[in-house]
Amino acid sequence: MGKLKKLMGMLKVFRSKKFILITIVLFILVVFPAVGYYAWQKRIPQKTALVLKNIVHNLFFEKHHPGDIYGVVHIEEMEEIELSKLKLPEEEKEKEEIKKLEKELKQLKKEEKLAKAPKPKPKRVIKPLPLEEYPKEFLPLKKVLHRPFKMGACAICHQVDKHGKVIKKGKKYPLTKGRVDELCYSCHKERYTKKYDHKPIKKGECLKCHDPHQSDTEKLLTAKTVPLLCVKCHSPKNAKRLKIKKVVDINVKYKHKPVDKDCRNCHDPHTSNYKHLLKTSLDWKMDFCLECHSKVKDPKVRKKVDIKNWIKTVKVKHDAVYDKDECANCHNIHGSNYRIMLKKPMVEQCLSCHDKEVEKKETGEKLIDMKKHLEENKYWHKPIKEVEKKGGCAACHNPHGSNNPYALKKFFPTEFYLTGLKIGEVMCFTCHKEKERFTEKRTTKATKFRNGDENLHWRHTQGKKGRTCIACHDPHASKWPTMIGKYTDFNGILFPIRYKKTKTGGSCAPACHDEFKYDRITPVKNVGEIREEFK
Repeated sequence: MGKLKKLMGMLKVFRSKKFILITIVLFILVVFPAVGYYAWQKRIPQKTALVLKNIVHNLFFEKHHPGDIYGVVHIEEMEEIELSKLKLPEEEKEKEEIKKLEKELKQLKKEEKLAKAPKPKPKRVIKPLPLEEYPKEFLPLKKVLHRPFKMGACAICHQVDKHGKVIKKGKKYPLTKGRVDELCYSCHKERYTKKYDHKPIKKGECLKCHDPHQSDTEKLLTAKTVPLLCVKCHSPKNAKRLKIKKVVDINVKYKHKPVDKDCRNCHDPHTSNYKHLLKTSLDWKMDFCLECHSKVKDPKVRKKVDIKNWIKTVKVKHDAVYDKDECANCHNIHGSNYRIMLKKPMVEQCLSCHDKEVEKKETGEKLIDMKKHLEENKYWHKPIKEVEKKGGCAACHNPHGSNNPYALKKFFPTEFYLTGLKIGEVMCFTCHKEKERFTEKRTTKATKFRNGDENLHWRHTQGKKGRTCIACHDPHASKWPTMIGKYTDFNGILFPIRYKKTKTGGSCAPACHDEFKYDRITPVKNVGEIREEFK
């Protein structure tokens, strides 16, 4: 009960006039502004006022029938229509105003954008230069003219003033671009993007090879021919000065034809995907050379024969040809002062490999150290001694391979006896054509190897056991001018010949017989015997 009375006492506060007055005031201050703001946003007062205004106008000024429709609503139905949905003239105007403002804003943005955009560069004045005004150093004109130069349109490459006249600073005429290559590429759109670029291309030095104005050579080259242009950098002298590794000497006795005509037959002067700026992937391999050299002149048939297949199928292959598959092992590809463009004089070239014992791949036979052999013997076979005249090693050997022993050009018996063969069939008789030396039993002219008038050449080569040339002679070098060998090879055994020379004859004591002498003036009667197995 006590609590109830206390609660009833507290409720008395709500019955007081002050409390009610304060509550009403607070309600008016809080609720009325909120409701008013909402109504204003919904445009209820404006629309209501407009409708009332129209009603008053119609009732008292134009006096429409109270039941007529005015605008979009009956007067009686006005309370049932949501005024915010009415399309009133004021709203249409506002929309039009908004559209107009939006349009103006759009236009302003467009103008602002245009104002910020970079202004187009003023067009350059290109005033063609009349021929009579060309600088004297360009006259008379050459055969090939750069197109802008021909047009007199100097302004394409050089800076000009507002009158279109080329600007000169000191002795120079400034270009329109900072780098020469950038200026060139502005017209010549092809960029070089392959694996290997020519150094001037890398450095943007187009003017190393091309004249920007005129030339007497195609492509506006700065030399009379392509080879002459290339050796401006690649000649031995200039290459050394410019520290260039690739050296080409065109001032040589024997030039490779493409070098003499046009280096571009093998190389691309700008860029390539292959080493040495070659046009093919074959590098300096044999197949690269054989693309042109597949046919060579065969003196025997006097016409060109295809050696491409032959060089790969011969029985006796020269290792130098197949070492790394490169012809450049022996030949200087661009040219040299030695026959067939060898890197060295022929004998010296061959001895660069044959300066030691070399094993034949086909038979395993050891070839002698030819360099040592030549050094130890005074008398050399004429083809070796007189290289230019007689042909050097290639007079007898085919350096690219052969079907004959030792890669000889023709048949040559390596056996001791000349069984079943005629003398003329042996390669030696290609040069040694004196057949009577072997056909006349007695002579005083055909040979010096005679005892009186007895022809000892004839005696040694007749019958079933006629000796071959190599049985007695060394085809490379000897201690005697007659090229008598130190040894004779009989079934793989080397027997000393023991040759002695006298002014009018000589003697020998090989395994075949006792010492036999001969003398051209006073014939010798030998008492020794020929061993039975050699008879």
